[in-house]
Amino acid sequence: MKLVFTDLDGTLLDHDSYSFEAARPALDLLAARGIPVILASSKTEAEMRPIAEAIGISHPMIVENGAGVVGLESGNATVSENETASPYRRLRTLLRELPKELSAKFEGFGDWDVARVAQETGLPPTSAGLARKRRFSEPGRFAGTDDEKRAFIDLLKAEGFTAVQGGRFFTLMPQTSKAERMAQVVAHYQRSSVEPVRTVALGDAPNDLAMLEAADCGIIIANPAHKALPVTEREREGAILRSEQSGPEGWNIMIHQLVATGFL
Repeated sequence: MKLVFTDLDGTLLDHDSYSFEAARPALDLLAARGIPVILASSKTEAEMRPIAEAIGISHPMIVENGAGVVGLESGNATVSENETASPYRRLRTLLRELPKELSAKFEGFGDWDVARVAQETGLPPTSAGLARKRRFSEPGRFAGTDDEKRAFIDLLKAEGFTAVQGGRFFTLMPQTSKAERMAQVVAHYQRSSVEPVRTVALGDAPNDLAMLEAADCGIIIANPAHKALPVTEREREGAILRSEQSGPEGWNIMIHQLVATGFL
């Protein structure tokens, strides 16, 4: 069995327009071959549902940078900790308790109204409202120095949280990753498959790198909007590829390439 895991913004979705239409031929090809596409994004479940419906898929989804998984077993969100602990509320409380000289450097979606989120993301107001419906993580921007950012992250880690840099935002979240949730999804599918599950993962930003490294084949989608991901040992070994084209156009080309070579 084969599974394709994909980031959204800057990968399957165009960085500016948020359209996936350039990847439609590859999405249709995967559907025809019965290969599930697992969305893995920093977006909320509320944001991702309409995207999945527009694509025409109903597979599990990795939400909020791996802080939750939706669509496994009961169809409810599975999180890295008991949901009653309310990771998002604990995170917002922690931000208020941090030294002011550090906490003042960070602004997140919880600090912004819908209009500001729309401005920062380029989303229409309705979608921006969905982006504020957070359960586990807090995207935002950190305006301090590198030393201040390191101190900020150290304080988060002491309380069981971490921070990852995505294509647009610096996101605070529980200490988990898209890679850990990918392993959980793979185990779910492996239970009903005689053959070993083969995985492909596509992403463009640092918060995708662990997922790309853990996949049988990782694909870095070019994104001129930010610095390119570093070359790792897995890439030097040929397990990670790079697209020349950006966004859904690059996504489409790389999936077709894997199908042509027989990997998918």
